[in-house]
Amino acid sequence: MYSNEQFNSVGQVTELVRDRSKSSRKDVFIFDLSALFDPHRTEMSQAFADYLVEFANHRPCYLLANLNYAEVSYFVPSRVRRAFEGIFASAGTEMWSQNDLLIRHEHTFSDDLYEHIAKLVLQSAYPEKKAPLIDCGPATLRVCLAGTRVSRTAKQAYLSWERERGEIDRIVEMIRRGFPDYTVCKDTDVSVLIMPRSFSTARVQDHILQRHKSARLVTYLTPDASNGFAKPMCDAFLDTSIVASVAGASDVSQLLSYEMRRTPVQPALGAVQLRLVREA
Repeated sequence: MYSNEQFNSVGQVTELVRDRSKSSRKDVFIFDLSALFDPHRTEMSQAFADYLVEFANHRPCYLLANLNYAEVSYFVPSRVRRAFEGIFASAGTEMWSQNDLLIRHEHTFSDDLYEHIAKLVLQSAYPEKKAPLIDCGPATLRVCLAGTRVSRTAKQAYLSWERERGEIDRIVEMIRRGFPDYTVCKDTDVSVLIMPRSFSTARVQDHILQRHKSARLVTYLTPDASNGFAKPMCDAFLDTSIVASVAGASDVSQLLSYEMRRTPVQPALGAVQLRLVREA
């Protein structure tokens, strides 16, 4: 890549982008699930899915998601999942490959924690509060404070109210104070993620480096992920790792386009690129 350059037009690369063409290290790519979707879109375009498959077929790629594997499978086409070497679901506490579970970190959450969460929700000042949606992973609790089975309109109403009041930040702090053995972060604009301190997303790097010795990790993350559940992983990255902060699929496609030009594999990649440009 260009020496001492940054991609300022597409997101923000948080480290100087070095000339990796002269490095003997193999690049391994990590994608935050949210980075594969543009804002306000929940479906992956066929063109972008094809683009990812072409890229991942020739380069080791991993997916990192705060969602459980069933939800990842709902949002990510099967051909994309098959092309990736691994999928770290439930905030990295599970690793899947070809629909097989390879790694799982487990933790049993106490009843006291569930009761504490329930009390905080009951104390909420939101006038239309509903029972929270709680997704219990192998070692994660995701609490959607907008409620269970809420319509898009109701969720948007809660989001607008939350942006004015900032109540979730206070809820996060109160859980941290009451349960210091857990890490708690704002997962999305309407949800909270809780994990035991015995687990850290830094282990995602460890698992990948066990499979790819001396690899250089190139990671594409949304700001919510890099400042939230993926922050321990980012803090643990080696100095050679590169973290790009991206807004969504449009940013990722431009950065991958450069990677494809830098290390071309097949002329057919250009056809996929051309289709993306036409659809844009």
